[in-house]
Amino acid sequence: MLIISRVSKEPEVRQAELMDAAEELFISAGYQQTTVSMIVKKVGVAQGTFYYHFASKEVILEAIFDRYIRKMILEVHSAYARQNTALEKLQLFFKLFYKLCYYDESGLIAKILYKEKQGQLINKLWRQTLIATTPILRCILEQGNREGVTRVIHMDETLSFFAGIMASLLEASSPSEFGHEADPAVMNNKLKIAGNLIEALLGLQAASIQFDLPEKEQAQYAADALAPKAVR
Repeated sequence: MLIISRVSKEPEVRQAELMDAAEELFISAGYQQTTVSMIVKKVGVAQGTFYYHFASKEVILEAIFDRYIRKMILEVHSAYARQNTALEKLQLFFKLFYKLCYYDESGLIAKILYKEKQGQLINKLWRQTLIATTPILRCILEQGNREGVTRVIHMDETLSFFAGIMASLLEASSPSEFGHEADPAVMNNKLKIAGNLIEALLGLQAASIQFDLPEKEQAQYAADALAPKAVR
C-alpha cells in the first residue's frame, strides 16, 4: 500500500507563503475583495492552516506591513557602519521612510486601502509604522543634538510633528483619488516643501535634507498615473 505523507513546512516558511499570496491578492484584487479562501487556494493549503498562523485577514495585513518595516529598520542599521554622522543617518532614514510608505508594495497597498475608504485600518497601520520606526529617529536626533547638527529641545513633541509632516506629504503625493502624482516637477516641489518643514522642525541648516525622488521613480510614477485604470 502506497502511503502519501503530508508535506510539513517550518512555521515561518508557511507564514511567508501565506503573506506573499495575500500581498499579491490585495494588490491585484483589492483588500475588500480578497478572502481567506482565495489566499489559501493560492498557497494550496486548508483554511485551518491560515487560522493556525493568522487570526484574520486584518492580522495578516499587519504582518505584511511589519515585514516591510523590519526590512527598512535592517537597511538603516546595516548602513550605519558606512554612514556615521547624524545628518547622513537622517537623510537615509527619510529616504527609506518615504519609500516604505509611498512606493514600495506596502505603499501600493496603502493606496488601495485609501480607495476602499478603510480609514480605521489605515490609521492602525500608520501607528504601527510610527511605533516601530520612532525609536530609530529618536536615537538619530539625540546624536544630532550631540553633534550640534540638530537643535531638538522637546523630543516627544518634535517626533509628533514629524509624523504630521510625513502624513501630510503622503496625502499630497497622491492628490487624484490617491493615485500617483502625474507631474514629476510638482512632486519634487512638494518634496522640497516637506524637506524645508523638516529642516525647520529639527533646527537643521537650509538645504540639509535632499528629498528629491530618483528620476527612474519619477518616470514610473508619471506612467502609472497616466495609464488607463482597469475596470473590475
